[in-house]
Amino acid sequence: MQLINEPTHFAPPERKSSDEIQQDVISISNNPVIDSLMTISNGLFAVINDKRQVISLNDSFLKLMGIENVKEALGLRPGEYVKCIHACEMPAGCGTSEYCSTCGAVLSIIAAMETKKPQDQTCALTVEKDNQNLDLYFSVRSCPIYVEDKIFVLLFLQDISIQQYRACLESSFFHDINNILCALTMKSGLLATKQQVPQEKLQELAIIVQRVVQEVSIQNNMMKSIEPNYQPLYSEVSVNSLLREVELVFQEHPLTIKRNVEVAFPPYDLNLTTDFHLTCRIVVNMVTNALEATRDGRTVRVFTEPGANTVTLCVWNEGCIPEEIRRRIFQRNFSTKGTVGRGFGTSSMKLFGEKILGGRVTFETSEEAGTFFRFTQIYP
Repeated sequence: MQLINEPTHFAPPERKSSDEIQQDVISISNNPVIDSLMTISNGLFAVINDKRQVISLNDSFLKLMGIENVKEALGLRPGEYVKCIHACEMPAGCGTSEYCSTCGAVLSIIAAMETKKPQDQTCALTVEKDNQNLDLYFSVRSCPIYVEDKIFVLLFLQDISIQQYRACLESSFFHDINNILCALTMKSGLLATKQQVPQEKLQELAIIVQRVVQEVSIQNNMMKSIEPNYQPLYSEVSVNSLLREVELVFQEHPLTIKRNVEVAFPPYDLNLTTDFHLTCRIVVNMVTNALEATRDGRTVRVFTEPGANTVTLCVWNEGCIPEEIRRRIFQRNFSTKGTVGRGFGTSSMKLFGEKILGGRVTFETSEEAGTFFRFTQIYP
């Protein structure tokens, strides 16, 4: 074994030498069970040694990376083989970076070896392919097996990226539409008790109904393809009108029964060329997340930060995001829940705000200052 005196943030860094890897290959090469699994496995299948190094791969795994000779993969760890963007951040490679403590594949492999029982996880990772970053989502099953008194792990992966994308879109849609319907239900319920309804209240209802129509249109457009290709409906938009709509959504929202939303309108109005409904959706998501992380009786604040040729829409709450979550907070598919259909809320802000609208979505968090989410757009 190669004794590697390298730092690690999670998994052990040690690897086996080339000779030891070859011995592992010989150990499993004549195993009829593994031979059968190589042939019949529906999906990606690999055999991993006790140092998390690849000993064998099936054809599907080889085709994924466009490799014909399995020897090119021997000794690599799974993240190194698929070119995870975090696999080479530490000298000891896959499993040792700060991000690896939340990687479903590493967690599954280590747990299988420690418990000597099969372990199931889901794994959200970003890989480099054709000079671009690609978000993938796998279901992972790690099964320990002893061969010649040595422990190996049978690693089964199913690429469920498409199912996850569509499930996340659906989950995000219902999450967002529920925010609007809550406001609509409360508004209409209050108005139903009045004999005479002020015109401004009817206008508020009309605005909320229009939001529902637009959300359905966005969802229908997004569901038609594997990757987002929504075309924004640009118009000149008043920043104050955006903030008024956000305020309207949360006026009678269930999340504000025991919490407050404080909207600070700028003293002078600014205009942006943007998609009104997408921008509202981003800010409403920010406020919803902030409310869900806020204790009863506390306040979430919404405000703006004008720049030289930018305007930034900001949402603040007093909470602090844990270290292990903040590292991946914008990564598509990543969720602390670990289930299909989760992990699109914060990444959808990034998707809509940056990829579709061309702005910038950022956050900062600390125990002292709380958490800020910001969406910055350029105006002429």
